[in-house]
Amino acid sequence: MSLNSKKNTSSISLTSPRVIVAFALFCAALLSSFAFAALSNKTSGYWVAAHPISIGSLITSEDLILVNATLAENGGLYLTQDLNPIGSTSISAIGTGEFIALNSITEESTAFDSEQVPINIAASDIPADIEMGELISLYWVPEPLDRTSLSTPELLLSGVFLRSIDRKNSNFGNGLAITISVDNSQVKKLLSGTSSGRLVIVGSHG
Repeated sequence: MSLNSKKNTSSISLTSPRVIVAFALFCAALLSSFAFAALSNKTSGYWVAAHPISIGSLITSEDLILVNATLAENGGLYLTQDLNPIGSTSISAIGTGEFIALNSITEESTAFDSEQVPINIAASDIPADIEMGELISLYWVPEPLDRTSLSTPELLLSGVFLRSIDRKNSNFGNGLAITISVDNSQVKKLLSGTSSGRLVIVGSHG
């Protein structure tokens, strides 16, 4: 066998089918990796809550912030920037910075009739670490009949949304002003608890 024939048999032509197929597979793998990286880094605009939103609240532009995020397979569960939630009503409590879920708002505002009720309580009757937007329970503590008797607390309302809290003036002996969001059918019950005795706030989540 001649030297030239040995070189021809040991070398592989660039136009051989095996080389072409291998090169095509390499290019396909490379393009797939680029496409996957591009899709994983793709962000979309989503609406998030600028502050706590209580159940039954009418959504306004002040309640929302538009952010860019990558939610992958969960993206379809939340409001994107091309959907306008302004004018809708919340059907669940939404915390600050939470994405607005599609099932957390509705356009049927007549299904909800909540009231924002301001009340004044003693600073010692509310947890020091409780914050706006939390769910709370209200207990009514009646005045004892005399100094030796004990009063029995009664659960007045539970699962109430704490809409606002003002601790600034609590050091001046004026009590502490809070605003809670309740169904209008519970307003009379709440106000009756303020006519005598005192109200004690308890965090619903411990």
